[in-house]
Amino acid sequence: MDQLIKDVHHSLRALARQPGFTLVAILTLGLGLGATTAIFSVVRASLLAPLPWSEPDRRVMIWSRWRGWDKTWVSSAEVRDYRAARSLRGVAAWGSGQANLTGTGEPERVGAGQATANVFDVLGARPFIGRGFQHGEDASGTGARVVVLSFSLWKRRFGADPSVVGRTIQIDGAGYEVIGVMPKDFRLPTDFSEDFEEPTELWIPLVLDPDPNDRGNHSFYAAAVLAPGFTAAQASAEVTGIGRAQTAQGLYPRPMQFEPFAVSLVDEVLAPARPALALLSAATALLLLIACANVANLLLARLESRRRELAVRTALGAARWHLVRQMLTETLLLGLGGGLLGAALAWGGASAVAASGIAGIPRAGEVHVDGIVLGFAALASLLTALACGVLPALRPAALSLTDSLKDGAQNATSGAGRQRLRSALVVAEMALAVVLLVSAGLVLRSLWALQHVRLGFEPTGVLTLRVALPEPTYDTSAKVEQFYADLMNRVRAVPGVTAAGAVRSLPLANTIGDWGLTVEGFVPAPGVNVKGDWQVATDGAFEALGEHLVAGRWFNAADRADSAPVAVVNETLAKMYWRNGDAVGHRIRMGGSGNGPWITVVGVVGDLQHNGLGSMVKEKFYRPHSQFAQTGFPIRNMTLVVRTAGDPMSLVSAMRHEVLAMDPNLPIAAIRPMTDVVAGAASTPRFTGLLLGLFATLALTLAAIGIYGVLAYLVSQRTREIGIRMAIGADRTAVLGLVVSRGLWLALGGVAVGLAISLVVARFIGSLLYQVRPIDPVTFIAVPAMLTLVALLASVVPARRAMQVDPITALRTE
Repeated sequence: MDQLIKDVHHSLRALARQPGFTLVAILTLGLGLGATTAIFSVVRASLLAPLPWSEPDRRVMIWSRWRGWDKTWVSSAEVRDYRAARSLRGVAAWGSGQANLTGTGEPERVGAGQATANVFDVLGARPFIGRGFQHGEDASGTGARVVVLSFSLWKRRFGADPSVVGRTIQIDGAGYEVIGVMPKDFRLPTDFSEDFEEPTELWIPLVLDPDPNDRGNHSFYAAAVLAPGFTAAQASAEVTGIGRAQTAQGLYPRPMQFEPFAVSLVDEVLAPARPALALLSAATALLLLIACANVANLLLARLESRRRELAVRTALGAARWHLVRQMLTETLLLGLGGGLLGAALAWGGASAVAASGIAGIPRAGEVHVDGIVLGFAALASLLTALACGVLPALRPAALSLTDSLKDGAQNATSGAGRQRLRSALVVAEMALAVVLLVSAGLVLRSLWALQHVRLGFEPTGVLTLRVALPEPTYDTSAKVEQFYADLMNRVRAVPGVTAAGAVRSLPLANTIGDWGLTVEGFVPAPGVNVKGDWQVATDGAFEALGEHLVAGRWFNAADRADSAPVAVVNETLAKMYWRNGDAVGHRIRMGGSGNGPWITVVGVVGDLQHNGLGSMVKEKFYRPHSQFAQTGFPIRNMTLVVRTAGDPMSLVSAMRHEVLAMDPNLPIAAIRPMTDVVAGAASTPRFTGLLLGLFATLALTLAAIGIYGVLAYLVSQRTREIGIRMAIGADRTAVLGLVVSRGLWLALGGVAVGLAISLVVARFIGSLLYQVRPIDPVTFIAVPAMLTLVALLASVVPARRAMQVDPITALRTE
């Protein structure tokens, strides 16, 4: 222990004598360790932390899909079908929505779920207090009005009062008895999806339609427990078989190609975030390796300046192992300093990620630095110090005492060997930097393409907010229609408002579904399903969103419930079902059965991005809100879109006033400018791209420093040779070429190796790219060119120093 203390004291003094070297080494390691630790904190919170259900790997989600669809919801009849599967021990279903919470405090709009009684048992979660739903409370005709609260709602709204259990609260104007509160970390699987802006904060019983023929209304999510001995793949195969058997029985049209399937709950929640986080983890690993190579080069250069000191200590009796231990102690101290700096940087980075709430990365808001993250930082610091310090530390063991004590000990043979080692480290740095820069370049080009997607609407100057009418109060379609008509008139009268309307599903904020159609005069080919995504809008909504009218007209106040049914369609639907997209004046019918009124198309609107930036634009039709009740149900939940020439957030107070003036029990929710909605749709690729860009910039800087360091050392080692060359007639241009060519060869060697690796790596990140090929010529040409230019610039200072060598002074040193 005494010897260790002496080594530490001696190392601290040695490092203090060279503050420039010490600060550069600690800063280099700190940047690499900080980035690595910050990304680890994100990975831990998002992918490694336990999911809030028991044995999540023994649970699956069940989805439907058919021709032209990736996946969609299930119907109530299908839920009952899957409960008979041998591979499944229980099947639960739920739907998502929002509800108005009134009665205690200010009216509040919260995420609400309707769930079958077995949902908590199937997910393997127990209430924190109280109980969950009992069997039969989700049965038709029971009239059970019970509710289970989330922990966050219980704490925020009811002050974490245990006596809330048994109390009656008002939800959408109806009384519900609170029977339980779920644990703090409980969420439904769908609450992890980026499609859900608001987490579910209360659950009421879901009564499934008892009709066994209700197979067209796919509106529920479903989860199940695997029976003992079965895997998720086996369960998926069984439910797929059920779907095929039902198609054979005629329950589904064969051209529909209906195919249910199951996926592991773990994969369902975590799979979307894995590619981006894996890429960022690999990027930080590359950055840390570059930092290690740079510090190793610094340590080797420092060792060269201490060769005489170490030789003298050896000559005076110091054991070579003692010198090795001393070098390792100094490196570990540098690693400790870098680790402390890295932990501070990681804490700042984790706080920024948590505050940003990145969509698409599950549990991003829970990212933090705790004991486990700090332990990772400590371990990473130790391993990093050993990785960059072992080789330089072992050099004293191979020290030639005779050569080191000679004047001009930097002889050509030993110096060349050491120079090759340092050059190899620089080539490795450059290769790693190429891989990181190519990856960053591909993702940034993809982000650029994503941000320049034609939205189909103008988000600037638009305020959005959601309003939902409770059914007990607004029990008829006439009341619903009148409320929104009056509200729109009041909103349009607010000073500063230039246009206003409301839509059922806000673009880039809510996923939109489809509806079967009958198109007059169109005979679909075998296997073609005539359908369109359905949107409901009031008059003024198109103008407020800034959509583009291609032909015909928008909805107007004359499109009332008692007037002729009308619709507006998008360009994709128009071109699919009518020659040259000439849809105005033609008719469609909602539903493929031939029932329902004919609807005249009065306008064609430009395509817009709805289900996500860069997503495929599908056929879409719009119906006036005032006429949609003709389908059988009015739309009570609408999002207001209000356009102004100024700051849209300046209208919030006025909008709240107008809503409360009409109904003091109506809360408004999801208040944000449309520009934030668009930004949120690109938050994950932006997060990935910006971090990769930052890491690539750091890698480029470190690689440039590495080249500079090697060339500077080369000039110092070859001062005598350069002096002799100049004494016998070599001009300064030749000396410049000697040094610069050395730097370029190092750069080109690293670039060649890095490009070879990048060709392989690029194929693995193809799923993260949008409108950019993995082998993108622009990126693969620009990165080598930029690195070569940086290498050239890094070579200039040492080269100019070599040009200024005085031959007389250089030769006098001998």
